[in-house]
Amino acid sequence: MVITFTLRGLGTFLLIAALIVLVVFLIVMAANLIKTLKHTNKVMDDVEVITAIARKRTEDVDQMVDGISGSVKGITSAFKGQETLIQALSAVAKAVTSVIGMLKHDSGSEEE
Repeated sequence: MVITFTLRGLGTFLLIAALIVLVVFLIVMAANLIKTLKHTNKVMDDVEVITAIARKRTEDVDQMVDGISGSVKGITSAFKGQETLIQALSAVAKAVTSVIGMLKHDSGSEEE
């Protein structure tokens, strides 16, 4: 029994085999791409949450800094004699209570 292959038939067979390998490769690559996209979406959701938390903390710190700077201004003006000592102590007390309130609020939100 003799089997003969023509060059054209052999070329066609190799071309079809290469196309099948390429299709399988593309299917595997598409499956990996879908997994990667799902993971990327989860990471982006986490980034959104972290950004919201950072924005809130920044606003809280900004408010504390404003209160403290007002207290420092009150103390300096009291030392210069432009304000009474009672007003300066009142400003310091407001700043301290503001900081304590922020810290209590932060520790309460971390427990949730």
